[in-house]
Amino acid sequence: MTHEEDADDHNLPKMIWYGFEPLVEEDPERALAIASESRIPLLAEFTARRAIDADVPEMIVEQLGENPAQLISMLKGARAGLEGRTDLTTPGNWSAVYDELKKNEKKEVTQLALEIAQQFGDTEAAVQYLATLKNSRAPIEQRGQALQSLAAQQRSELVEQLPGLLKNEALRTEAIRAVAAYDKKSLGEQLLNQYDSFNSGDKLEAVQTLASRPDYGWMLAQAIKKEEIPKHEVPAYVARQLRRVVGSGFVEIWGPIDELSSDLNAEYARYRNLLTENALATANPVHGRTLFTRTCGPCHQMFGEGGNVGPDITGSNRRNVEYILSNVLEPSSEIQDDYKMTVVTTRDGRTYSGNVTTETERQLTLRIVGREAVVINKSEVQSREETPNSMMPAGLFSTLSDEEVLDLVAYLRIDQPVDSPQSD
Repeated sequence: MTHEEDADDHNLPKMIWYGFEPLVEEDPERALAIASESRIPLLAEFTARRAIDADVPEMIVEQLGENPAQLISMLKGARAGLEGRTDLTTPGNWSAVYDELKKNEKKEVTQLALEIAQQFGDTEAAVQYLATLKNSRAPIEQRGQALQSLAAQQRSELVEQLPGLLKNEALRTEAIRAVAAYDKKSLGEQLLNQYDSFNSGDKLEAVQTLASRPDYGWMLAQAIKKEEIPKHEVPAYVARQLRRVVGSGFVEIWGPIDELSSDLNAEYARYRNLLTENALATANPVHGRTLFTRTCGPCHQMFGEGGNVGPDITGSNRRNVEYILSNVLEPSSEIQDDYKMTVVTTRDGRTYSGNVTTETERQLTLRIVGREAVVINKSEVQSREETPNSMMPAGLFSTLSDEEVLDLVAYLRIDQPVDSPQSD
């Protein structure tokens, strides 16, 4: 671990970690002492993260106060380990160490220390983040980070700021996501009242946020029922989550969600007759790209654009209409384990749907549609269910007109990207 020349090697740091990782929990004090002298940043970072998982934050803080060789890496590891850990109390030695870290001449050190303080629930850090958020002259990236951090800790001070932030175009997306951290009827009403003024991306964020909690979900269900929010603007994966959040009554509003057609052969025949080579030759793939962005893009990548919840379909057998039909009409017939949907509900009433990417003794990391990965503390999990279904429900084509189906499939079959459609 002191061999600096191996720091950039593709394999050696990972092999060293493979041998070292079990020892962190067995003797965390010695492990952290070794990591603090490591000349391989990756190992220092991983050790600090693993030590948090081993519930020895005081030991990590002590090492951070000794100005280790890989201070930044250990701060990054501590930050990663603390993400989602609402069960930890602030270590008694943190205040003194934080005071010293704030004086560090490196801006990255002071910023990482601030983020760790916020994760510990430090009131001073929350006040600083709130001041940054309110400062219209601060860089938008810093204001966005402050907003994320305050929402992650569910700071009550943020609630009264959110209505104004929803009107701020530069911060609106993060503000919409932040609403999900709170169970406030007034915030749900604010989203619905401003929905028509949102662009397509923020509309998607809004329906995903509203589908995260029972009260919000019922408000969204009623808006769909009254056609205040068009059904085609609510992706099928959101509808499936709404059924869980709201209850079976949502099916009366939406209709069947998971059920395959009673006559699947007839569905195949219908779309085979529609998707002929002649018809596809006259379809509009540029419009198809717009449809892809709305219906497929939140989960799938194509030509480097889109989400990562489902497989990248750039290199798939897209030219074959039968291949497309089988995946759209029977999406759950064959699912890789990495793409099985897991539904998690936390004790504060929030529901998440996604794929499990990482799991430790205390944390669960979910890949969520259209968002960064979410780290959930297992002690906060009320229920967890892995479903046998794909994140992509059956019935995608049923939400589109025949012309839209043709345009979408025409786009799916192209060999190279088409020009971006004009933003709506």
